[in-house]
Amino acid sequence: MRFSLRPFSNTGVMLDFSFTLFVSVLLGLGLMWLAGRYFLKEDVVYIPDNCRRHAWKSVKLLARSCVCSVCDTSMSSNGHFCESCGVCSDNGCVRKADEKFPCKQLRIRTRADDGSTCRHLWVKGNLPLGSECCVCREDIDQTSELGLFGQRCAWCQRMAHDKCFSEVSSTLCDFGPFKEMIFPPKCILASRSKVAQKVHLTGIIPPEWKANWRPLIVVANSKSGSSGADQVVALMRGILHPLQVFELGQHGPHEALQWAIHAAPTRCRILVAGGDGTVGWVLNTILQMKVEPHPEVAILPLGTGNDLSRVLGWGAEGPDEFDPIDYLTRIAQAETVQLDRWLAEINTHSSLARFHVPGFSQSRHFYMYNYLSVGVDALVTLNFHKARESSFYLYSSRFVNKLLYLCFGTQQVVQQDCVELEKHLDLYLDGVRIDLPSLQSVVVLNIDSWGAGVKLWEMSKNSPTHSIMKEIHSISDGILEVFGVVSSFHIAQLQVGLSKPVRLGQAKSVRIVLKRTLPMQADGEPWMQSPCDINIQHYGQATMLKDVKN
Repeated sequence: MRFSLRPFSNTGVMLDFSFTLFVSVLLGLGLMWLAGRYFLKEDVVYIPDNCRRHAWKSVKLLARSCVCSVCDTSMSSNGHFCESCGVCSDNGCVRKADEKFPCKQLRIRTRADDGSTCRHLWVKGNLPLGSECCVCREDIDQTSELGLFGQRCAWCQRMAHDKCFSEVSSTLCDFGPFKEMIFPPKCILASRSKVAQKVHLTGIIPPEWKANWRPLIVVANSKSGSSGADQVVALMRGILHPLQVFELGQHGPHEALQWAIHAAPTRCRILVAGGDGTVGWVLNTILQMKVEPHPEVAILPLGTGNDLSRVLGWGAEGPDEFDPIDYLTRIAQAETVQLDRWLAEINTHSSLARFHVPGFSQSRHFYMYNYLSVGVDALVTLNFHKARESSFYLYSSRFVNKLLYLCFGTQQVVQQDCVELEKHLDLYLDGVRIDLPSLQSVVVLNIDSWGAGVKLWEMSKNSPTHSIMKEIHSISDGILEVFGVVSSFHIAQLQVGLSKPVRLGQAKSVRIVLKRTLPMQADGEPWMQSPCDINIQHYGQATMLKDVKN
């Protein structure tokens, strides 16, 4: 028997296989790295490096005339101001302003407890109307002639005449009347890792006044019903530390709440500038991230309905011209209240659920703070949301939104898609089935404000079904109130006080069985719900701030 050695004929195949394996491993490692960055990015708060460059915004947000801090001339509507420190510049002086004037320091490389002090950051001119000199206590006149008059500290907001300025120019800054709400720069600890070149937040140390320190975190949603979020963000960054004011982006309020986690055990306050949906988003994220101690949440109503804001005294809508000093004063004086949180579990009846078909999940849950409804009111809200998300929705304002609601509500007066609703669902209160009259909507209330301010509980006190409920209503008693609405026209009558809702009962647990697909909404967020069981149970409480002025 003869053996012969031949060159391996599959060398090319092996090389191709090795290259493919190498590329596959490299690709897998890359995907793992990206996945890690995706899932971990919510735990890492990146902050700008300690540069003191200005954050320029359009001077139109100030709604008043300004003078350029560089050339001392009146600016047109095309000018800019720094939202952090208040320096103003026309279009031709922006580079000079960046070079000439320092901005707020975001962090200082000293510890908050090292006894070091902070100096004022004085900005000349462009003072608010009615400004008072901190030295002589007289008004600073800025109307007699055009120019830059007076000085203002960008941190403590103290102001002084030019003639009085020498007496305070070299004094130390105590961060003013709102120091209990501010993260001082020297309290912010940050570092730069070897892997990532960005600076990230590593900790927060309380300042010297830590006994009364409850910093305020501002979260604003520019997509809410009105278009005032940009102004709120810009003006609040001028009073507070710029890094404690956030615009809600694609990833939600996670980054803002990381500041509350780093500030623990100090309890933070949170101002949510948005509608009911934004407030619920923040409250749910606080629960999801297990933020301790629970932040106290105040509201600046920028949505369309603003029902929770009405109940807590913050008003039906935001002010036409936002005054940050006034609002911070209201927050400082607000009282703490508890708001019931409700867990709603939905178990679908669809046979596709057991095959795990996307969109037919067997069970899901969400949290409710204001109300939940099934029927015509949810359908009107759903049609409005579809219109707002379309490419033809070009202008966002509270008036346009209410006009759309009116149009879709009028449509349901004629079309009546939810007629005989009582035949398509069953209602159980504390396990007892309720015999329903002729209805087009069932509303489950946690607060006494629904449909942009309709107080169903108060309006129904003298109704024929008055006796089936107790007289006391509370947002923290662990009890839900359930009402019926007869039609879309009935909704219009309720909104102008010409009719009363149908009282269906009170309960500590509510079960709704949908027998067909119906429109549904929770806290103003609508969708079409397929046949299912809906079980609503109490699930703790959220900590809120109530405005004592209202």
